[in-house]
This record gives sequence, structure tokens and C-alpha cells, in this order.
Amino acid sequence: MRPATVLPHRRAREECGMLAPAESVLLPLQHLQLVHDRLAHADILSFNLHKRLKHMVLHFFKYAGRMEEARQAKDRELLRSTLVDALIICMASANGLNVSLGQHIEASARIKHLDDLARDIAGKFPGADPFDLAIQQFLLLGGRMAKAVESLDHTEPGDFRKDLDTLVPALAEVTLAVLGMLGPDIEVAVKRRFQKVEAKGIFSRLASI
Repeated sequence: MRPATVLPHRRAREECGMLAPAESVLLPLQHLQLVHDRLAHADILSFNLHKRLKHMVLHFFKYAGRMEEARQAKDRELLRSTLVDALIICMASANGLNVSLGQHIEASARIKHLDDLARDIAGKFPGADPFDLAIQQFLLLGGRMAKAVESLDHTEPGDFRKDLDTLVPALAEVTLAVLGMLGPDIEVAVKRRFQKVEAKGIFSRLASI
């Protein structure tokens, strides 16, 4: 998996006030993620950034285990729903780091929607098995995230922010790639997931008044 890097024409786009193709799709969704988190996850937002990122890394390893369960059962729907959850946690992590995921993901200028972006990224992995790709990359990238967070606990030399600024977009990219292999309506699935979680909160009862 190629690590996320700063794209060649990123500075020129920033100077012109332009969004990269992937950013034009993902940044509005990251904003929706922020609104959702303020409504449904005030507890996690109250954590300092280090503690919050530890929480996110635990999510990623939880998802790796669920993906293996999906692989063993040959359950593509379980794999897809797990990846939708993972994309949500990637966006929440990026928001905490003040990282625009789309600035780090190279995509065709023709993309207009999240499904287009996911299919475009999936094309970078021809012939890949979606189960194997997802599990492998979540273990590799999640392990590197865990190392970055752990190193901060030990006050080891390094730049954990720089590492995570790269690793979170890389994981988001592979998440989108596998989702692109599994079918359309990704944004619909993300929004439905938001709604399901928000419905657990007390303020959802106001909708019936």
C-alpha cells in the first residue's frame, strides 16, 4: 500500500482556493461527521487529542477482528458495514488532527460523488481480494498507528502527529478502495449509520414532538 503523501499540485490548488477532486467529495462529509460527533459523541470529544486517538486505534483493531469474522463467513455485507464504520472513524480521527483526507488522496478529476471516488481508488488495486486487502491493511496501518500513540506514552523520539497525519488518510484510502469493490451507495450507508447512532440520544425524542 502506497503511503499517503502530499500531492504534486496541492500547493497550487491551495493558492488558488481550489479543492482537490477527492477533497471536494470528502470534506463536506468530514463536516457532517463533525456535526454528528458533537450531537452523538460529546463524551469522546471531551477527551484530549492523545486519549481520543487511542480510542480511535482501538476501533480500528476491533474492525480488523470483525473483518476476519466476515472473511471466514464469506459475508460481504458484514465486511461492507464494518468498512462504513471504519470510514466514519477515519473521518473523526482526521477531524481531530485537522487533516483534510481528500488532500492526501489522489483521484481522477472526473469524480463527482463518493461512489465515484471509491471506484476510482479501487482501480489502484486490480485483482485484489476485498477481504484480504482490508484485513492486511488494517493490521499494518493500525499497528503503525498504535506504535505512534504508544511512543508518545513512552516519550520516545519521533513525531507522532506527523505519523498519524499520514496514516489516517492512508487507512481512509484503503477503506474507500474496498468499499468501491463492494458496491454503490456508500454515502447513503454512512448517513444511515449516523442516524442510527443519533437515534439513541435523548434529543432524538424531540423529532416526535
